[in-house]
Amino acid sequence: MDTRLLAICGVLVSTGLASAAQPSSDSAKAAVQAEIWSKEQAIYAGRSRGDLGPYVTNTSREYVSWPPTVKAPMGYDKLASTTVPPNSNHEQLTMTFMDFALSGDTAVIYYRNHMTRRANGDAVDLTYDVTHTWTREGGVWRVLGGMARLEPAPAP
Repeated sequence: MDTRLLAICGVLVSTGLASAAQPSSDSAKAAVQAEIWSKEQAIYAGRSRGDLGPYVTNTSREYVSWPPTVKAPMGYDKLASTTVPPNSNHEQLTMTFMDFALSGDTAVIYYRNHMTRRANGDAVDLTYDVTHTWTREGGVWRVLGGMARLEPAPAP
């Protein structure tokens, strides 16, 4: 191949034609959001079966979270060592995406869970606001931190 043609191709690629094949910032953010939202849904699908495996698998070893049911934040070791009691596979909830932020290898997702049945089968009507912070470790998105709260009751 002619060296002039190679040089022209190199200039074209380096000046922008190559960037046309790369996703824009908005589409890259949308792709990460979709990937993380899918992982969040898989975590709760596992919980509904009494299986914390998807949660542990998608969690960083540096993880710290503060669920509304505990008095202080807990780490990865506590999550990974949690034993699910028998017959804890009845949880039913509806997840609603609320918002998402992305900066480099850090993402924060906000969503709401409306629980209508606890894992033990008890009927409830509870709404939790949840935030999870995700980090990209070795190219894989993992939960780094989280916090949830029971939605406050409406003021009288």
